[in-house]
Amino acid sequence: MVDVRLVTDARMTMGEGPVWDVDRDRLSWIDVFQATVHQCNLDGGDARSTKFPGRVIASLSLRKGGGAVVTSGSEIHLFDLDSGETELIFDADGGPGFGFNDGTVDRQGRFVTGMADMALVRAIESGQGDLTPSGSLYRVDTDLSVHVTADPIGVTNGPCFDETGTTFYCNDSAFRRIYAWDYDPASGEATDRRVVAQFEDGAVVPDGTTVDEQGCLWVAAYRGGEIRRYAPDGTLDRRVPVPVASPTSVAFAGPQLDVLVVTSRGGTTAGGDNGRVLALRGLGVRGLPEPKFG
Repeated sequence: MVDVRLVTDARMTMGEGPVWDVDRDRLSWIDVFQATVHQCNLDGGDARSTKFPGRVIASLSLRKGGGAVVTSGSEIHLFDLDSGETELIFDADGGPGFGFNDGTVDRQGRFVTGMADMALVRAIESGQGDLTPSGSLYRVDTDLSVHVTADPIGVTNGPCFDETGTTFYCNDSAFRRIYAWDYDPASGEATDRRVVAQFEDGAVVPDGTTVDEQGCLWVAAYRGGEIRRYAPDGTLDRRVPVPVASPTSVAFAGPQLDVLVVTSRGGTTAGGDNGRVLALRGLGVRGLPEPKFG
């Protein structure tokens, strides 16, 4: 039986980006619209928060030696979680309606992130307008050089890597698809995109995702009230209900990486545990340690 507990009583407007620091045994996540990074122990103790000096934070990845790399609007920043100081790495300046969304770090320490094209989302929802994805995936190398990589994408969510670092997964939430690419660890180039799975159930979309030690994908089903586990070939293997309407992202945590942390949306769906951070125990699987940038 899966045991579901709250990590903290705090409620987020839009919780996202959970990541477990295996070196410090600490959990970090963001509240997107409060532009805040939260950190605590897995039992909720020793909690602290750091405000980012911007309107939003869309993604969070940890850095070697401390701090984080975050996305905010069209910008990518280094962020000191102790002092609150930031350093701008890159501004994509994609124009109104474009901004970076989710991000992750590959096995070589490079940061990979992608855009969200909100005009495309509105066109899909209304059935009118251009349905061609025009966002891009970006890679920040450890020397802070920035490169456009892979294929056009609508709304980037759940980027993650398998254990070998040779398969890159990323969801396009605009089209409700989970994609996989072949990934070259030496160059950081992603090629041969294919569809792993397609969400077919109405408004439910694939959001944050992580990979377990068996190579399976754990996907937050936004608006679906559950976490789904997919085999690498796209077979739906398992569905785990959670007490939130819109889980947003997932990460394995704890000393054994056997606790699945789930963030969720609060905001207009506040009520019950919506907006809170959950810890799921008893799933019978373990995750992979998340690499750090640098």
